[in-house]
Amino acid sequence: MNILSFDVGGTQIKYGIVTQDGEVLTAVVVDTPKQAGGAGLIECLCELVRHMQQQHQIEGIAISTFGLVDVDSGLILGAAEAVPGYAGVSPKAALSQEFGLPVSIDNDVNCVALAEGWRGAAQGVAHYIAVAIGTGIGGGIVLNHQIYRGHRAAAGEWGYMKIDGLIWEDHASMRGLLAAANAVDPNAFTDGRAVFAAYDAQVPLIVPVVQDWFKLLARGIANLIYALNPERVVIGGGVSARGAVFLDELNAAINAQLLPDFQGMTEVVLASAGNHAGMIGAARNWLQTNKY
Repeated sequence: MNILSFDVGGTQIKYGIVTQDGEVLTAVVVDTPKQAGGAGLIECLCELVRHMQQQHQIEGIAISTFGLVDVDSGLILGAAEAVPGYAGVSPKAALSQEFGLPVSIDNDVNCVALAEGWRGAAQGVAHYIAVAIGTGIGGGIVLNHQIYRGHRAAAGEWGYMKIDGLIWEDHASMRGLLAAANAVDPNAFTDGRAVFAAYDAQVPLIVPVVQDWFKLLARGIANLIYALNPERVVIGGGVSARGAVFLDELNAAINAQLLPDFQGMTEVVLASAGNHAGMIGAARNWLQTNKY
C-alpha cells in the first residue's frame, strides 16, 4: 500500500511515498508558496498529487501541517500565520474532493509524536509525550497509543505555560537560550550550537546562562511529568543533535526538579524517527483514521 504523505511547514513542504509499514520510499522537498496564500498552498498540494499519481499507485493522502487542525473537517483553525489565509481553509476537504481518495490531516507535532511511537523512540509505549524544542516548545500527547488532541485541537501547546512568571517557550526554547546568551555577551552568538560550544569550553559568562536554561526547561518537563505521568518523554528538535551529552544534562536537571517518588518513574529519551518523522507520522495517522 502506498500512502502519499505531506509534511507541510511554513518554509518547506516534504512529500513522498510511505508504506503501511512506515518505510519512506521517496522523499522530495519544495518551498512552501507562502505568498500564494492558503488557496495557493492547496493548489500546490494538488499539483504535487497529480505529479505523484503519474509515478505511483496511491491509496490515500496523509497530511502533517503546521497550525491548529480540526482533524475531522480538516479545517485549519489557527496558529498558521506563516501562510496568509491558511487558517479557515481545509486541505483535507479540497484534496478529497479533487482526487476522490481518503485524506487524513493533523498538526505536525502530533504527527511527529505518532512517528516516534511507530518507528522511533517510543515504540511499544502506550503512554508518552513528545516535546519539540526549537524556536518555540510544542508537543504531542499519546494515551493508549492514540493522540490526545483536546477540545479544540490545542492539547500539547505547553510552550505557552507560565513558569517562574515567564512564558516557557520564550525562555526555555533555543530562541530563548540564544537571546539569554547574547544578553550577557552582545551579538556573540548566531545559533544554539555556538552557545553550547562556549558552555563546553566553560566560558565564565555563558556557563550560568546555560545552567539557568536547563533548570527552566527541566522545570517545565517535570510539571508535565506530574500532570500526565507518561511512561516516556521523547525530546525532539534541533537540540537533540547534541546527543547523549545533552540527554545526561537534561535528565540530571529534571531529577533535581522532581520529588523522590517521581525520579526514574518516567524515562526521558531523544527522538529517533529521523528527518522524515512528519511524513511517517502523517501516514500513521492515515492508517489509524482508516482503521488499518
